[in-house]
Amino acid sequence: MSEAEFRVKRRQRFLTEKYFSLNAIDLAHSVRNNLQAIEEQRAIGGREASSQGSTFKNTLKLLRLHYTAGDPISSLLPLFSEVVRWFEQWHIAYRQHIKCLAESSAEELRTDGSPAYFEDLFHFQLVLDVVSLGILLGEGDAVRQAASWLTRYRGTDMMFEALVERVVPDPRDVEEFFHERPYGLLLDAIYTANTPDETVAFMKAYLDNWYKAFEGVPWHNGHLQVTDEYSNYEGYWAFEAAAVCVLHGIDDSSFRDHLVYPKDLADWARANQVADKVRLGASSATAAAGLRCEAGQSCPRTGFWFTPARESSRQRFEQGQVMPEAGTDYGTTIWQWDDCQD
Repeated sequence: MSEAEFRVKRRQRFLTEKYFSLNAIDLAHSVRNNLQAIEEQRAIGGREASSQGSTFKNTLKLLRLHYTAGDPISSLLPLFSEVVRWFEQWHIAYRQHIKCLAESSAEELRTDGSPAYFEDLFHFQLVLDVVSLGILLGEGDAVRQAASWLTRYRGTDMMFEALVERVVPDPRDVEEFFHERPYGLLLDAIYTANTPDETVAFMKAYLDNWYKAFEGVPWHNGHLQVTDEYSNYEGYWAFEAAAVCVLHGIDDSSFRDHLVYPKDLADWARANQVADKVRLGASSATAAAGLRCEAGQSCPRTGFWFTPARESSRQRFEQGQVMPEAGTDYGTTIWQWDDCQD
């Protein structure tokens, strides 16, 4: 593909064909190195979660990069599945590490925590990217799965709960949030605006203030950090803004061409009716397929579950019931929703 053809195809003006190719190669190489580091850690019985976290972050970067380059939306679905898989692996490794520390420490340590600290703006944005992309791509199960790994932070942040409230089986009422900048304006668009015009005004203000609110995070000004072989840029996208518009039926016609608004994702989501698809409703018998829940967490949905950690483990749990450990040497007990609910 020529540079001229790439310029027509790309979704943001800072990305060139050269740096798309170089960054794609660099990120794929980083993922391979992460996977090798994970295997080396396992071989020596290591419990660190940093390589799993890096794999998750680099896979998410690859997804952003391909979206920015203009790839078809449907082609992002397999890559998003990898993002969710490594988000889960990051949490499993982190909790195993904390569990190991707790066994040798006099202090009481939480074993249901998350390495994606909501207190940190960069980590919080990563979480919002995962759930927002899940909504826009119609992957409601993935959103519910991510929420189940974030039990530690459920009910602590209004922005997160506003995104997942129509998708998860256990929405939480909360009036607090960790990061007023930039998310306060987006919350105003959802909860404060009294007219469509006010909603649009809040959305425009949110998008205008979005980029500068992230000053200091690792990716900020990445398009200016360029060498002959690397650019610290894979796209600047307020995915959560598009997710809010799709979920709440907000007319984005007056701000859809804003630099950081992912209009193609919003259009694809509407065309594929994802606002209805991602809801976990009683009328959807298969909506919970793919749900997972770690032992020690609250059961997200009433029904039959099983775990690979124990033979003949299938049993019924009620929503809110604490999922038990399997009591084997298998490792972390992960309960999975049984597709057969008879």
